[in-house]
Amino acid sequence: MGLFKKGNEGSLGEMAVIKDTNTFQLVRKIAEGGMGAVYEARQLGAEGFEKTMAVKTILEEFSANDDFTDMFIGEAKLVADLIHQHIVQIYQLGKFHRHYYIAMEYINGVNLEEFIEKHQQFEKRIPTEFCVYIASRVARALEYAHKKRNRHGELLGIVHRDVSPKNIMIEAEGVVKLTDFGIAKARNIMKDKEGDVLMGKVQYMS
Repeated sequence: MGLFKKGNEGSLGEMAVIKDTNTFQLVRKIAEGGMGAVYEARQLGAEGFEKTMAVKTILEEFSANDDFTDMFIGEAKLVADLIHQHIVQIYQLGKFHRHYYIAMEYINGVNLEEFIEKHQQFEKRIPTEFCVYIASRVARALEYAHKKRNRHGELLGIVHRDVSPKNIMIEAEGVVKLTDFGIAKARNIMKDKEGDVLMGKVQYMS
């Protein structure tokens, strides 16, 4: 049930605050990584409203780890305002009991690693033109993130730091989207112990 503040009760006045409880019905597990899992889910709303979403959670064994939790929360905050056709959009950071979750755009497709493996399975080569297309779209996403400014006009300088086939999604229609900014870094926003910790996958580092 929604709760409207300011103005007449039950009305939407100027600068009103809408409080609502979101309901996500988990359908199936899509993927599981080192620290989290992603589920296909249905967001349920008023009057039978439904929307297919993806819900990302922290694995149970890491939910009490402050470092993992901070990284998870940091990803949601960092990517919240990254609205680009080649970046998987994040809609909400929520908390259910003691567990945080991220509600995000659902991608009907596969990641690049799965795409490559499927072609290898049938001994087929991915057309060069499509490889160039994938690389160019990822580059556009990275450029947008790096040049993103906050509401005060300050350059965020976001660096993904884990661009790898598993984090590049290909929709059924062929649209390419970059995901998983879990270890991304933004100037003046997120700080880590650089020099103490190696971030990302070694084989894809430059």
